[in-house]
Amino acid sequence: MPAIKSRRAPTKGDQREQALIEAARAVFRDKSISQVTIDELAGAAGIARSGFYFYFESKQALLAALVDQRLAEADLELAEWLAADGLDRGALRRGLAAGLARWKTDGRWLREAFITPDPGPDVMHVRDRLVDHGCSLFSERIERDARAGLTVGGPPALIAKLAVHLRTITFAEVYANPAAYDDDELLDTLTDAILRLVYGATPGGAPRTAG
Repeated sequence: MPAIKSRRAPTKGDQREQALIEAARAVFRDKSISQVTIDELAGAAGIARSGFYFYFESKQALLAALVDQRLAEADLELAEWLAADGLDRGALRRGLAAGLARWKTDGRWLREAFITPDPGPDVMHVRDRLVDHGCSLFSERIERDARAGLTVGGPPALIAKLAVHLRTITFAEVYANPAAYDDDELLDTLTDAILRLVYGATPGGAPRTAG
């Protein structure tokens, strides 16, 4: 008879660390990291200032933990499209719509993490890892369709990087200028731009041919 595996319940330490991450998500929505104090973050999490340093060395380390935990959401947003084959415009647009909604809520700290040239070594380490991971997933999908003769020419890894960065820059721009674009128009344009980049075509349009 197989042994029954026990699942460790979250300790008080786990709960306090998670409380700090959740507090950071709320506080960083309203203020840049430079405007937030350690006391403010600790107070929002319901712990003492000294307790903050038990879990994180700095505000940047806490932001890195927030990014690391929450950016797994980005993989889920595009999971349907990444698992499909061919253009599948509907799945891509739905994934982009979910990403746009996330940026509208958390855009302040997402910009600090992904747009700031030098967010600090803690955040930079997490950012590089997550961007590389996202590009790899995108590249794997392009490679599948390339083997089926569906994509345009060019290195899949490079095309994937261009598409991933296009998505990030577009969402960051929407957060910075929320009234500049209609959501539906922006999502349609971004969806079709990525499909043209990868496939040279969009649904209803003729594929691009060489020559």
